Amino acid sequence: MSGAEHFTRLAASLFAAALLGAVIANPDAGRRYTEKATALASKAPRASSRPCARGASALKTAFAPVEDILSVSPLGEVTAPGEQLPAPAIRLNTRTGGNAFERRRTDALAPARADIVAIERRVVRNADGGVTRETWSLKLAICESVTLVYEDLDAIEPAILSRTGGLKNFHEVGGPDHLAMKTAIRVKAGEIIGRADGFDVILEDRSAKPAALDRPERYAVNAYAVGTAISAPPAVLEAIAVDASRLQCPLDYLPEAAAREWKSKLGDAWGVRRAKGDDACRAALVDVPGAGQGVWFTDASHNGRTSKVSAIALAPDAVDPARPIFALHGRVASLTADMVALDPMLEEARIEAARGFLTFEQGAGRINPPFDKVKPGEIYCYEGLRANFVGPRINGVILLGVEADDEAPLMRIEARGDALRCIDLEEPWSFTGAETTFYR
Repeated sequence: MSGAEHFTRLAASLFAAALLGAVIANPDAGRRYTEKATALASKAPRASSRPCARGASALKTAFAPVEDILSVSPLGEVTAPGEQLPAPAIRLNTRTGGNAFERRRTDALAPARADIVAIERRVVRNADGGVTRETWSLKLAICESVTLVYEDLDAIEPAILSRTGGLKNFHEVGGPDHLAMKTAIRVKAGEIIGRADGFDVILEDRSAKPAALDRPERYAVNAYAVGTAISAPPAVLEAIAVDASRLQCPLDYLPEAAAREWKSKLGDAWGVRRAKGDDACRAALVDVPGAGQGVWFTDASHNGRTSKVSAIALAPDAVDPARPIFALHGRVASLTADMVALDPMLEEARIEAARGFLTFEQGAGRINPPFDKVKPGEIYCYEGLRANFVGPRINGVILLGVEADDEAPLMRIEARGDALRCIDLEEPWSFTGAETTFYR
């Protein structure tokens, strides 16, 4: 051991001994020091009031270990049944776990020094009312104008839940299966804050120009202000609210090198279909006034994100814009499991396929036109449909018509199982009374 090293260790030992003696002489000193440090930390500016650095990436690190991620899917219109209004979120799809049909569980990481400003817990039940799983959402304030939401986490860090005081301090949002709490929990960049076998990432930038929406009043900032029995206080509802018109691609807010690496993973859920074009993570709110493309609602006037109002979406696929999507998710009653080209013994798979989303090869004219070419006053027909991108064929066609209305434009959709091709339908095409009506 060198002389310098010897004296360094000696000094450290003397300091430790002095500190221990101080604690023995004054046992409250440690507690008071901790309280003082906590008080000083609480006086530091919150992330939500800290200006975003100009010219610098708002996010400092990625959302999860990149080696765990198979692909990044721009969700857009392809939301799962029961999910909220389509929005420009991304889904992190993890690699396989124990077998080819299991996803690897990964850590959800804080992408910057931030404050967790809201936590939500949802319980998912089966048809019999039994609990199948619980999911968590964390909302992080990154800086004054940028917030980030992690949705569909399987778990959050126990230390984070402990700092809330537990579920007894959460408030009901429309019932006991949806709880929320406003928080102010500081985290460091790269800190583990949750875990999941895949989760969604949503980024809101309040400094961004609002998206051009056909009915902007449909996208109220407070998603729970209308149409739901709410017991949570306004401050909690405000904390969990997201402005759908200002959602951005989260990958654009990463440092340049990380953004390139993550954008190379843009594609479908299993990494088979890679994204085409430079805009695969584009905003997915694509309403086209006076046309069929965009989001439509089952209610004529209320906010589309409330629990009593459902939304469908008709738009190009974010991965392959040449393949349009009917994201109907079970909201067209005439589209039944009997129309799915699977063995009748596979009843559950047939039901799932009928309640998912449909795709087709883009055409022109009145047959399979892109949705931005669907104009009021005409009935269009869609054929060659299949469940999702590689699923079973649909034995039938879909009729679609838009009617102009200054108050609330409406659209009618009917699935017809009496024809496999549009030319098999008797002209002029018309609805039979089994159509479903949707509204802007």
